[in-house]
Amino acid sequence: MLPFFVLLLSGVVAFQTKPKQDTFAPFIISQRKARIGASGSSSASSGAGRTNAAGQGISGWFSRNILEPLTGGPRVPDYTISDYYLFTIATLNDGSGQYLGLFQQWWTLSELQEVDSSGASLGGSGSSGSRSGSGNGNVLEAQAEGRKQEAVQAKIRKDYIGAARAYVDAAKLFEKTGTEFNLMEAAGAYEDAFKSYQMAKQTGPAIQCLESAARLFRTHARGGSRAAKIYNQLGDLYKSQDGIRALEMYREASELYRSESDGRALHATIRQAEQMCILHEYENAFLLYKDTIIPETMSQDILQYTTRDHIVNAVIAHLGATGGDWIVLERDVEHFEEICHDFRTSRGDAVLKSLARAEREHDPRAFQDACVEFDRLRTGGMADWQVGLLLEEKKKLEDGSLL
Repeated sequence: MLPFFVLLLSGVVAFQTKPKQDTFAPFIISQRKARIGASGSSSASSGAGRTNAAGQGISGWFSRNILEPLTGGPRVPDYTISDYYLFTIATLNDGSGQYLGLFQQWWTLSELQEVDSSGASLGGSGSSGSRSGSGNGNVLEAQAEGRKQEAVQAKIRKDYIGAARAYVDAAKLFEKTGTEFNLMEAAGAYEDAFKSYQMAKQTGPAIQCLESAARLFRTHARGGSRAAKIYNQLGDLYKSQDGIRALEMYREASELYRSESDGRALHATIRQAEQMCILHEYENAFLLYKDTIIPETMSQDILQYTTRDHIVNAVIAHLGATGGDWIVLERDVEHFEEICHDFRTSRGDAVLKSLARAEREHDPRAFQDACVEFDRLRTGGMADWQVGLLLEEKKKLEDGSLL
């Protein structure tokens, strides 16, 4: 019994002494300040000639996430807090660090390592982000940092195109160093270029920069989810311009999220299926709904209520795939009624049956009434691809050419 009470007491203490989320920002700022101070002292002891080089060697990640571009003061990098009841995990959104909150303190779990121009570590527990100490690499980094500062000044002047071009130059310079750490720097610079091009309403160059950022994040061991998020964003941007390209982006996002075991994979897969329907890839969309989306939403309590809507989409997509075979539609309805009780009692089920009955009885008026009810199933009405399919079926019915 004693071990049990000790364990219970430890859990209670851990819960009561878990640091508050608002204490993480002061912790990360003080940690970075201490690191900069330690770096400065080390540089000073090795001579004035190396001081400038070390100053130039401070990582761009440091500058972007900690040093405020306008004032030079520190700021908190973007981060996400996850509460696990007895402890808290803080993750920097750029994947460069993860921290544990326990017993009123924050502890470093992992962190990209930074080095000075001589190759000495400036801190951090991870070796994957270390940078080369070669002179050529330092020159390129210094040039990249200079271009980033020029980009900041251009944004102050509201010269967004100039800022975007400077960010792109910085990204290319970071890429040339070839180190894993600086490749992430390049990805961040490409994202900044995207935002600047967006401000200038230059969609084409903006998308190119965002694709470059996704490509680089994808190469990093911990950048899969970040790349997937960008691919999903690219899908939304391409949707109104290039439907095929949008589908490719959604597919990339879905595959990357799944490879990272990220819960956002389902959302990306739903986008992928919807885009397939828009492109009239009805058979592929139906299989995606039937084999992936519907089973996964049924297995998650919080998403079960959405299953019936996905079933309706699947059934209509299959109708399009079969060229308007209403016998197959009725079989699909029966199948999904068997596996999903919520669908069996839903309005969507009733509407699909009304459509099938109107087709079977060759009743255009009843078919039109059922279409009106279908349009009321969701806020905003039917999707355009559904409207197109049902209009074709209505025309067949009026012409007497329905199956």
